[in-house]
Amino acid sequence: MSRDGVKHLIGRLATHQHLVSHAYYNSELIKDEENAQGIELLQQHKVLIPRGDDAYTLHTTFRRFLDAALNIERLYSIGSDLGVAFERLEQLTNALFDIAHEGQMEERERIEDEIRQSIYEISDNLAADLEHLRTLVENRFGNVSTLAEKKRQNAYYIGRTEKVVRAIELFTLSDLGERIQTQGAFANIAAMFRAQLQERLPSFRQNLSDILEILKQYLFEYREIEEQTRRVRSLWFYLERHPVYELQDWDESAHPQPWLLKASGLSIRSHPWVRDPEYTDALAALASDIAPPTLRLPIERPRGTLIEEDQAPTVILQIKPYQRAIENLIATCKSQNLCASALEWYSDHPADLGGMSVSVWLQCVLEDLGPRKKKELGITVVAEESLDPIFTGNVVVCDVHVGPA
Repeated sequence: MSRDGVKHLIGRLATHQHLVSHAYYNSELIKDEENAQGIELLQQHKVLIPRGDDAYTLHTTFRRFLDAALNIERLYSIGSDLGVAFERLEQLTNALFDIAHEGQMEERERIEDEIRQSIYEISDNLAADLEHLRTLVENRFGNVSTLAEKKRQNAYYIGRTEKVVRAIELFTLSDLGERIQTQGAFANIAAMFRAQLQERLPSFRQNLSDILEILKQYLFEYREIEEQTRRVRSLWFYLERHPVYELQDWDESAHPQPWLLKASGLSIRSHPWVRDPEYTDALAALASDIAPPTLRLPIERPRGTLIEEDQAPTVILQIKPYQRAIENLIATCKSQNLCASALEWYSDHPADLGGMSVSVWLQCVLEDLGPRKKKELGITVVAEESLDPIFTGNVVVCDVHVGPA
């Protein structure tokens, strides 16, 4: 049956070889009406895995097999350790940043494909390890039978889980995610990085931390089981050597065995039955010797007197020069029914601003005349902006126009 299954799988791969080749060289395969049936068959054999809406790619294990068979040379070697995989991803992003600024388009596309594949591998390996580890933990390492093997596996997976959690924490604390999301060189991979890795890493780390706590609890339980097992095994060996052994009634023995004396005795306390009429006189004699309780009367505190405190001195805030200038600017706009320029106002009234610079004056106008304030005053505030030539995503405020609403 296994040979027939292999032939069947190879036949499916040969029938849909164009889909496999396209997914391997383009890193992605889009599902449509023509290839829908082939994609579903390959997905059943775990050759393709989904990567979003109607998008599929090769399974990580199958892609590694093709890389090894075709002797594909990658920019950096793939490590089996998660920390090495994160380090390789950072090296690839640094290489992409340099190549993007040098304008090498073909090399840039190749490095982007390498980064996508590296992200897929990290995400797939984390999901597979988490699923495998969750299965082992839920079954309490049911794949092995002896306690020694369970302890060895538990200790191994504790070390491995701690290493993975530490690698995820170090990667999360790095600035790689922020660089990919903000810098223009990574615009083609930012969405895929956020969906496949950045948004899933906190969940992976939390699940692994929970599993790590369970593994440590299992290790403590295994140590207790080992001590109990040693005692049971000793008793079993003794019964095997003495098949006619019978338990004795040690309560009737005047000189019990020393090992019986090691057990702690039961603590027993006796108390009289107060409802028995036979003990009424004795209990009454005991009660007569008990001293009466000390009576404590509540102490009434005298009422206090209200003392008037001195009122806090009134502080009159002085209006700042730029605030008075903004009020004069608004009054001029409303009285003359025109739209005034804050930059021209600065040029016409330099003495009213107390030596304030132009940039600070424009900033004060924008901050003081916010959305709520301009709605209350019944005015409109429009900022004249221009793109910054050096820092992308920033704007330079050249002027602010204030007018009646």
